[in-house]
Amino acid sequence: MKRICSSVFVSILALALVVSLTPVAEAEEAGPFYVGVFGGYVVPDDLKNGREISLDESYALGVKAGYIIPNTKRWLAVELEYAYLGDQDIDESGANGEFKAMNLMLNAILRYPEGRIHPYAGAGIGWSFAEFKASGGGLTHVDDDDSAFGWQLMAGVNFEITPSWSVDLSYRYMQAEYEFGGSGDKTSKNHMALIGVNYHF
Repeated sequence: MKRICSSVFVSILALALVVSLTPVAEAEEAGPFYVGVFGGYVVPDDLKNGREISLDESYALGVKAGYIIPNTKRWLAVELEYAYLGDQDIDESGANGEFKAMNLMLNAILRYPEGRIHPYAGAGIGWSFAEFKASGGGLTHVDDDDSAFGWQLMAGVNFEITPSWSVDLSYRYMQAEYEFGGSGDKTSKNHMALIGVNYHF
């Protein structure tokens, strides 16, 4: 799965760069609102709770809606997003189980507004709902879910294809702490390489 996801991401990255550098006719600037979809490759750190539980790589899929604030000269944007982190299987000898999460986050974005290429950085806070199952391999049996406060940091580049369409390439770090099975907090940390498509209006 790791090799397939990497190949797909590199292919889409190359396509996005080619398309974003293709000249387009001058057109009126789009409105401040946008909606988008995104997805990509997730590399989790070990799930920590006294001991470290190794997890496999996974994927993320999400949707978002945002607003580029005009009276900041389009330097600032806010967005609401939902992201699903697919099953991260336990990667330990003799152990079975997986971790997955669904996140609802409010992000603040600082972006460079000029031209067609817009580097950006941001941070978000919100709520995460996660499920965790574990058994065997010396692990305490767990089959539980929990919701918790989460936060994330992000950095990336937005490529304007036309005034109404753009492509994002980004890195994201997301962290939250959950309590599963009454066994104390488990810290989840995820590194994500994402690509997204946005419609501006």
